[in-house]
Amino acid sequence: MRGARSQRVANYLEKYAILPLHPELPQHWHRVMVVPCFRESIHFTQRLPKRADDPRLLVICVLNRPGSDPNTAANTPLRQFLERHTKQKISDGLRLCRVADSADILLLDLELIEGPTPEQQGVGRARRVGCDLALWLMDTGRITSRWILSSDADAKWPEHFISHRWPEDAVAFTLPFEHDVDLKTELGRATLIYEIWLHAYVRGLEEANSPYAFHTLGSCCGFHADAYAAVRGVPLRAGAEDFYLLNKLCKLGQLYRPPGPPVVIEARTSTRVPFGTGPAVQRLLQHEDPLTTNFFYHPDCFRALKAVLGQLPIWLENPTHDLQVVLGRQLGPELSVVITKVLADMGLSAAIGHARRQGATPAARQQHLSVWFDGFRTLKFIHALRRSARPDISYLEAWQDSPLCTDPRDPGTLRRAMAAHWGWSLRQDNLGQDNNDAPAIPVL
Repeated sequence: MRGARSQRVANYLEKYAILPLHPELPQHWHRVMVVPCFRESIHFTQRLPKRADDPRLLVICVLNRPGSDPNTAANTPLRQFLERHTKQKISDGLRLCRVADSADILLLDLELIEGPTPEQQGVGRARRVGCDLALWLMDTGRITSRWILSSDADAKWPEHFISHRWPEDAVAFTLPFEHDVDLKTELGRATLIYEIWLHAYVRGLEEANSPYAFHTLGSCCGFHADAYAAVRGVPLRAGAEDFYLLNKLCKLGQLYRPPGPPVVIEARTSTRVPFGTGPAVQRLLQHEDPLTTNFFYHPDCFRALKAVLGQLPIWLENPTHDLQVVLGRQLGPELSVVITKVLADMGLSAAIGHARRQGATPAARQQHLSVWFDGFRTLKFIHALRRSARPDISYLEAWQDSPLCTDPRDPGTLRRAMAAHWGWSLRQDNLGQDNNDAPAIPVL
């Protein structure tokens, strides 16, 4: 089996990898982390691990600039800073740098090598090139670990997660996280509401019994080399490349979600990507009060999803099963008509037919349908309902009757309750202890 997986990596590197350079590096490292950087300050280097007892971490910093940004000096401060800390110039556009005792930085200047990144590929191409290089370094024996760690310049990982021993059967992992917010500022309050929105979506999927209920932040995840090769790398997208990658990976095996202290993410607005944290926070800041801004999915969207997921196995085995009638009993006739149309527009009948033809057993047929009705189609389903039947509601409307939220005007209590649900220990829950005091975890 190991040989087959190694062949899979070799096949990916030969046919699909984007490798502008094949560097001869002077040493070996235990682990590798990929960080795309566009218009970032030198402060990103201060978020690298501080402990030097095991310094063999290589951080691949991929400098990039999308074609939509004409500012050719956007990356100059970070580029010049890292050039001043060069240990070795490997080639034009590639330098090995040292700014801390705990990690080496491999500066991959994609902007210098390729020029501006095609606008439609954006951060997806930067993350893809970095991860493909990490995979190639593993294949050539320069990296010992088989795990590619994915982060962003605004994120600081708890150090024990860098050396964590991930489960043998896992294909990927997503880590606890929290944004570093100052609730005395408008930015801090808006960022906290957005973070709760992220949590609320995952909780809604959990309550609907969706197998795609997990966070998808590129700043705090990782993936096994063989699984990464199997799904042919990071999608070349200007945004949501992390969502689409994890959506594909989880179809291959276990996606691990460990408890513990969080990756801490800087609170900031941003226009680096067309959607995601920065644009969402910017949208909330445009309103007087983020607590009353219509931003959250209506709970009926998740109730509808739960009803559909509960009925699909029955419809899969019984072609005469009238999905609309059954949904009407559960959700009311108005919503059932909308749901039935949405599912028809999504091509559910064809997916049902495919599952029946390809699956020899009920379990196999259900697996085919679950792969089809994946995280992307789940989100598409919810967005269709919000457009046609259940528009967004505000934070206060969403949580006013929830037992998790004892004080609707205090989002911090809801944040802590959600984190506790997953076993996350947010910094304010650690009784003043530093995250580095977390329990010891086995290392590679």
